[in-house]
Amino acid sequence: MHPVIKLAVALAIGAAASAAVAQNAVITNARIIVGDGTVIERGSVVVQDGKIASVGTAAPARNAIPSGAVRIDGAGKTVMAGFIDVHRHLIQGRSPEQVAAFMKDQAADRMRELLEAGFTTVQSGGDNNEGILTLKRAVESGQIKGPRILASAGVPSTRTASTEEIRAGVRAAKASGADSIAEIHYPATEPPNPVTKKETENLLAALDEARKIGIPLQIHAVDPNSTVATAAMGGVKLIHTPHNNWLTEKEAESVRDSGAQVGSCTGFGPPVFDVFNHDNKPTFRDGKFWPEGVVSNEGQGREGGLLPINGRTLFDHGVTYAYCTDTTFNAMESLNQELKTLNLVFSPIDIIKIMGPNSAKFIDRENELGTVQAGKVADLVVLGGNPLVGFWNFMTTEVVLKGGVVMVDKRGKPNAGKPMDKPQN
Repeated sequence: MHPVIKLAVALAIGAAASAAVAQNAVITNARIIVGDGTVIERGSVVVQDGKIASVGTAAPARNAIPSGAVRIDGAGKTVMAGFIDVHRHLIQGRSPEQVAAFMKDQAADRMRELLEAGFTTVQSGGDNNEGILTLKRAVESGQIKGPRILASAGVPSTRTASTEEIRAGVRAAKASGADSIAEIHYPATEPPNPVTKKETENLLAALDEARKIGIPLQIHAVDPNSTVATAAMGGVKLIHTPHNNWLTEKEAESVRDSGAQVGSCTGFGPPVFDVFNHDNKPTFRDGKFWPEGVVSNEGQGREGGLLPINGRTLFDHGVTYAYCTDTTFNAMESLNQELKTLNLVFSPIDIIKIMGPNSAKFIDRENELGTVQAGKVADLVVLGGNPLVGFWNFMTTEVVLKGGVVMVDKRGKPNAGKPMDKPQN
């Protein structure tokens, strides 16, 4: 570990704490949104040894409740699977000094914010390789309370490296313990800059090497042409709904037929309010003025319209469309930004599918996460509102369980269960 990062970690977390032990729990009288299209009114969920033991339409029999179970009265509340973000940048900055500062001053708060927003699993979107593994270990050991982290390592730039350097980078990522690779930009610069022959050769090499050694590869493709081309080359984990132009139905079908999945990131386009300033000035997601601060800056913020419509086109043509923010700003605020954009073209039922089973599939955990079903990992969110009424009720988290452990419990606290309990930045 880099000495600067090592010192910051020591200062931030002090003596090591043991990882939390899975608890037994029972939630009764709740609306249960299973995630497969089923909704149970006044149902119950029993959690035992970190797994969902049963989901039913009535209160469980007394002998079915495990000893010492935490009891949660879900009357008037909603239970959903824990939220999953398949691509979010978790560490502020990538240099060792920036990582050290993050670990020392921000890591605990940022991870807590993710839990409080309802996220139980987050795949990193390209952070300092050593830093993200350090953060993951800190969470897994219980030194920092946070969501389950899938650590993604970066590889050399496909624009400048050789194919052998790319292949070596993929192998090094796997050897480091990373769960996936993030993120290869294709093209390396925003359109209309053309994709180079070298970039294509390097992407093909990266995809081939990743398949050989068994590590998922996230590809950042932001326009219809590169999305279709990447899918045709065998890229199956595509980050960022395409913009820069309208995605045709034929193109969406070709993405579907390739088996590629797409992460949303629709909140990239519309302006952000009341996060980076409090004077009603629209900004991009990094605080720069909108629309001129938008990375692609095609003019007039047109990405804000292209992204959700293209997302709907993919979804309607059978592409597995998953949830991601590709952001670094406050977890609750970025959840609000992404959901209100998705809400333009997706129903609450669609959003539940996107955030639950589709996102679980994107990270290859569909057998463990994404729905409230017996046998799955007990990642659960208890909401004060009903998301089927409107997207704002996704932001009413009261209780969060990760792997059967109660990580957040706001019951009885001021504003618990109310939409968008505004965080203080």
